[in-house]
Amino acid sequence: MTSDPSPVPRSGRFPKAHRPFFLAACLYAAAAVPLWWAEWAGLLPGCDGCDPVARHAHEMLLGFAGAVLGGYLFTKVTLPRLLLALAAWAAARIGAWAGIGGAPGVVLALAYPVLLFAFGGWPFLKAAKFGHNMVFAPTIAAFAVAEGLYQAGRLGLIEGGQRRGVLTALDLVALLILVMGGRVIPAAMAGLVRKEENRELFDRNRPWLERVVVLGMALNAIGDMLALPRVLAMAVAGAAALVRQGRWRPMQALTDPSMGPIQTGYFLLATGLILASLSEQVGIGPGTDALHLATIGGIGLVTSAMMLRIDHIRERRGHGWPKMGIPIAVLLVVAADLRITATVAPEVLIPASMALWSAAYLMLAIMLVLGWLRPTSHVWTAPALQGDSDVILPRSGAVMCPACLRGT
Repeated sequence: MTSDPSPVPRSGRFPKAHRPFFLAACLYAAAAVPLWWAEWAGLLPGCDGCDPVARHAHEMLLGFAGAVLGGYLFTKVTLPRLLLALAAWAAARIGAWAGIGGAPGVVLALAYPVLLFAFGGWPFLKAAKFGHNMVFAPTIAAFAVAEGLYQAGRLGLIEGGQRRGVLTALDLVALLILVMGGRVIPAAMAGLVRKEENRELFDRNRPWLERVVVLGMALNAIGDMLALPRVLAMAVAGAAALVRQGRWRPMQALTDPSMGPIQTGYFLLATGLILASLSEQVGIGPGTDALHLATIGGIGLVTSAMMLRIDHIRERRGHGWPKMGIPIAVLLVVAADLRITATVAPEVLIPASMALWSAAYLMLAIMLVLGWLRPTSHVWTAPALQGDSDVILPRSGAVMCPACLRGT
């Protein structure tokens, strides 16, 4: 086993929290974008007293991505705590779309980020045994700060608070993906290289580059929180992430249905961050297009692939990788391409991008539910080769599960 961080592995005494949260994330991702488009097209009334673009970003980052993060982190929570967190997440989404303002709206919005840290981030901090793992807990806690900024902006208490809040949330989501990906991907690729080439993948981690990624994204998040200059901090972080990825055999990963989408999403996220930073600081290219490359192509692709991957482990599936994983990834890549070129024909390309995004996440929701209805196999793939105790390598070879060894 490696020393890389993960929440405490789920025990059979606790509910499978990834099921309701991953399903909620998929369904919300599929529904929220069409609802926003309907507002944008004038088919639905817009939100009262809020920036519609900021709210769209808020719901995709603190709503959709927040649910995915909950499904990953809540590995050892009791059923009452799980239901409380799920209810808080749902209430925040209802509050956002219903336009509930004032103190009630703030309470609804902040409840889930606080519970996310209490039930997921705090156990993560207690389980961290090494200094380089300490980055996760404060990052998770900072989601409440991002939410607070957004709500303060809605109430007119902080100038530009809505925009500052969603940009901070983007920084935090990107930081988590870049760092967690930097633990999971190289370990998984080492297993793939060992399997296919019978050799080791040496010099794959480069800890100093991870520190550059963390520092760059942290500085950018602080700059967004306080409305301070970032001085290309996000571009530096993205460049360091790409240099790291160059050590992880990204082209070879394209031949593996489980690793190809994750590596592709990691590349699109890092590239989008670089382009967005250059657009803002130097004026190179449209910043909105770069951000959609990072969000739709990067965050969307990585989160969908990781939901499949985490579900594969926690459900102890051992026979092959879901065949629909690749079509889902293709839909998301094409959706990103259409969105970043939408200025050519926005009336056509934005709805087309939205339809592909929604179709991808509806397909993912159906895949997950069908998998949960299927009996669990007794053959499972050894998790010890991964950089995360909740992630497996489907092609690294199977071992007998504990139940099989007991003859049950």
